[in-house]
Amino acid sequence: MNKTLISVLFLVASGLASASQLDYPERNGQFIERGEEGWFWYEPVPEEEEPEKKPEVKPPEPSVETLAKPKKPEPTPEPVTAQPPAPPAAMSAEWFRKNIKKYKDQAWENPTPENVSAFLYVQKMAMNRSANFADVWKQVVSTDPMLDANSTAPTTTSGTLRLKAEANSARKDLLTKMKDKVGLIFFFNGSQYSMEQARTLDAIQQLYGIDVLAVSTDGSTLPEDALAKVVMDQGQSQVMGVRQVPATFVAFNDNTTKPIGVGMFARPLMENRILLVAQMNGAISDEEYMATQKQLKKEEDLIGAVAPNAYASVKPDQTDEDGFIPAPELLRIIRQETNK
Repeated sequence: MNKTLISVLFLVASGLASASQLDYPERNGQFIERGEEGWFWYEPVPEEEEPEKKPEVKPPEPSVETLAKPKKPEPTPEPVTAQPPAPPAAMSAEWFRKNIKKYKDQAWENPTPENVSAFLYVQKMAMNRSANFADVWKQVVSTDPMLDANSTAPTTTSGTLRLKAEANSARKDLLTKMKDKVGLIFFFNGSQYSMEQARTLDAIQQLYGIDVLAVSTDGSTLPEDALAKVVMDQGQSQVMGVRQVPATFVAFNDNTTKPIGVGMFARPLMENRILLVAQMNGAISDEEYMATQKQLKKEEDLIGAVAPNAYASVKPDQTDEDGFIPAPELLRIIRQETNK
């Protein structure tokens, strides 16, 4: 067998092997009658069978009764409108708490005669109510043996002097009682004003035992007979916001400080300032402080005159949830009610 024939047989065998791997359908007849078989460009490519489609299930048609019956519309929820809260009763304690600052801010930002007058009237009404409260306080204390500390207030000269002596005694007792609760910080320089104020504070220290710490802002010293505790300013004045001396502060046990004032103060005024700052910061009670103070005299009750009709003539768009009444309208109501 020559090489040519071997090559031809090899090629034929290779073609048959390749053709046998194709998935062609079987054919009838002799091979000679199927001369194109094995030559792939003559063979039709078998088409892939499409998967059998499932029949679509149609929804049942609505019945005549269903078509004839109208569908009820779903009810739409009604919008809920929140009612604004009612304003506080006119001229009540809540009304003053919520509005007195508004009148003050309005007068400060726009100091027209009307705005300033409205604030002063509101402030006056609040002070008058406080005075009425103090008067009733005094009446109750004076007429109830269980509450009366000094019996009735004296009307004679000797009684007045006695009352003054008792007030001074109460003041001294209260200041002495405060020595364990408060101290004083005194900023000074070499001026004569500072030297005089130092002697006043030294007297308070000697009388009531309240410690005083003196801080020199310019390196000056105090006389030997005034205030033993003296230190040099090492930034304390800057931290506490001191811009002018002499300046005095009250120091509390919780390490907070509150200013008493700047400049010279006589001893009675300095003592009163100490008591006032202590009362404002809870070091002494309101009752203890009031025992050392004079009562305000009773004045006309503007609140009682204005309150009943305060909202009657005010339009809803003129006020707010706190019951704030515009300054011109408030003045009109005050003048209208007080001139009756």
